[in-house]
Amino acid sequence: MRSKNKMKERVIAMDTRVREEKLRIIRQDGAKQENILEILIDLQFASEEGYIDKETAAMVAEELHMTETRVYEIVSYYAMLKEKSQAKYVLKICNSSPCHFSRAEEVCLSLEKKLGVPMGKTTDDGLFAYHYIPCVGACDIGPVIKIKDTVFGNLSDEKISALIDDLRRGKIAV
Repeated sequence: MRSKNKMKERVIAMDTRVREEKLRIIRQDGAKQENILEILIDLQFASEEGYIDKETAAMVAEELHMTETRVYEIVSYYAMLKEKSQAKYVLKICNSSPCHFSRAEEVCLSLEKKLGVPMGKTTDDGLFAYHYIPCVGACDIGPVIKIKDTVFGNLSDEKISALIDDLRRGKIAV
């Protein structure tokens, strides 16, 4: 009983507006356990921090009638789900064969130079991280960077620099 009370305390501590949005996501398809992966992906995508926090995991567990441990087993199993805060902008560089031949590696070198961090690391300001992903289906405009659902293509060193600067200034919404 004690752990149930702790779970409820964490869920209650959440901002009401945020809580309602998360409940909407969880309940949109009937709050069914068989939809947990889709629910967790949607919750993570909606999160400003880009991960499943303890309060959200507790809410999912409560709404789906599961243990928090089971929710975290699922979060830790799937690579696309994160347990820790992510950079505000996670830049995904396509490294499929067509993009590889259209200078995907140069994109990474340009990002490392511009951001001052290697692939897989987050900038000190918490704004940027970058890594490779498989095909994003935009071979005709490679090399590309994908941020959430937005794809930026035909990239050059100059375009990458401008993209980073625009993201820093809030000129581009993704």
